[in-house]
Amino acid sequence: MAKILYRILLCLGICLGLMGYGCSQAAELEGPWHYYEFSGDPLPEAPEFARQHIAEWPVFDMESRPHFAADTNRLLLAVKVNDAEPQKKILLFMTAKQAVRMWLGDEFFFSAGSFLPQRFDEGSQPYMLSLPDFSGQRLLVVELYAHAPQDLGWFSMFSVDTEQVQLGRLFFSDIPLILAIPVGIAILFIMGLYYFFNAEGWRRLYSYIGLFMVVFLLWIISAASVKSLFFDCPVFWWYSLSILAYLLPITSNLVLAELLKGKQYAHMEYVLGAYVFLFGAAMIGEGLGWHTMNGLMSWFYLLLPLGEGAAIYWCILAAREGDALCRAVLLPTLTFTLLGIVDGIAGHYHLLPWHMYVTPFGIYAFLYFVICILREEVRYEDSLLEQTAGLEKEVAALLRKAETDALTGCWNRNKLRKLLAKAIANAGGAGQTFALLMLDIDYFKRINDNYGHDMGDAVLRAFATAVRYRAGRNNPCIRWGGEEFLILTAGDNLEEVKELAEEIRQHIASIPLAGQKITCSIGIALWRMEKDTTAALFKRVDDALYRAKNNGRNCVVVGE
Repeated sequence: MAKILYRILLCLGICLGLMGYGCSQAAELEGPWHYYEFSGDPLPEAPEFARQHIAEWPVFDMESRPHFAADTNRLLLAVKVNDAEPQKKILLFMTAKQAVRMWLGDEFFFSAGSFLPQRFDEGSQPYMLSLPDFSGQRLLVVELYAHAPQDLGWFSMFSVDTEQVQLGRLFFSDIPLILAIPVGIAILFIMGLYYFFNAEGWRRLYSYIGLFMVVFLLWIISAASVKSLFFDCPVFWWYSLSILAYLLPITSNLVLAELLKGKQYAHMEYVLGAYVFLFGAAMIGEGLGWHTMNGLMSWFYLLLPLGEGAAIYWCILAAREGDALCRAVLLPTLTFTLLGIVDGIAGHYHLLPWHMYVTPFGIYAFLYFVICILREEVRYEDSLLEQTAGLEKEVAALLRKAETDALTGCWNRNKLRKLLAKAIANAGGAGQTFALLMLDIDYFKRINDNYGHDMGDAVLRAFATAVRYRAGRNNPCIRWGGEEFLILTAGDNLEEVKELAEEIRQHIASIPLAGQKITCSIGIALWRMEKDTTAALFKRVDDALYRAKNNGRNCVVVGE
């Protein structure tokens, strides 16, 4: 425990001077690395064999690793070291999917992993070792074992220096991960608040964003190098990192699928299906001992630009239709995709020289998307406030649930009784007559039959929003039932009433609603003052709507 606390405090101290350690020079390694590749049983006396034959071995370049024979599964590496700077004796390096053991001179001082065929991969983590005390010159010998030759000989951060500098180097590689953690936690907290306390919001979208953030934060923890100093479980962290890497695009594309839901041109189910299939194949193959978890990563990085490229294209189409959230999600999707490909080039294909994840920087682009969601929520709440202007806040909170249709946000039949009573009273007292408009969506049943009730609900919501917008605040809109809606308006001038109805009909026909092109039929009936009744009024407006339907739909008819 004391050692762990010491390392934590040391890492915190290094945060204050990360730039300083870059000028420190590691202990001198005399001459280049040399290597010997072989297969089968391990060498009984690896240090002695290396001393006798190192002059015959080819040079090993860690930056551009040589190609090995197809049957090679073992590798000996050797380099000379001296004690020119004895205070610098901490060896730092990282391997992946390889068993490793080391000798300094004839002294064996480190071993990790199994040098026999295993069902599962060895994992990956950084190692910080204290070199044995020595004087003069010694030969550092490293033996590696891997299941396949393409996994042999990969090192990261191989250096010798003081413990403080090595911890700084290790911590520096985790900076992108550490900087992303508080942002990810903040996003998760915000989405949780909106999910639980905003029942009228996009709750499914919030849940998918929260799920993506949970997977992302767990991936950050699994990818961090410093964690290995405190939790030495390389196989567990390796498989956690691999599994979470497969889950990241799955959970992020759930967010995109929710945003693109109802868009006929978007087929996110194919993109999600491809990722899920690849993940399932990797898991099954790994369970059978075929080492597919990492082996299928080449297909993963091929699928990434294809799948996300299709999703980005569909989001662009939705943005052109005016979808603000699809426009906002373009930046994080493109950023995460490009950074993920860069990490694949550096980590999986070893084509870039650094050991530092850049994918976490994408969280800042995702934060922009979350801010856009909050902005849209504020705009929606402002529109609700405009509709209830003039009412006391306490009364509005109590009455809205009882008098508002939950699906469309229009008034319901409970509110209609009050609105009619007020309109009739005004007609009797001040002589201000009124008109009733009945609207019905044409061929609405086809939408439910062809696209499902979720799409039908989306069309109803969009239709109600468009009607309320065109009718104006002074002409209340009521959902009568199903796809039928009512509008109460002043009826002193029949031509103005017909003009309003025609404007609403043309507006509905001219814009796509939830991705669908629809029309509506409208019937009109005027209140006939003291000789009229509500039953007669509804009979006349219903007959007018019936005649509009029989006249070919998408028209306005005035009742007799």
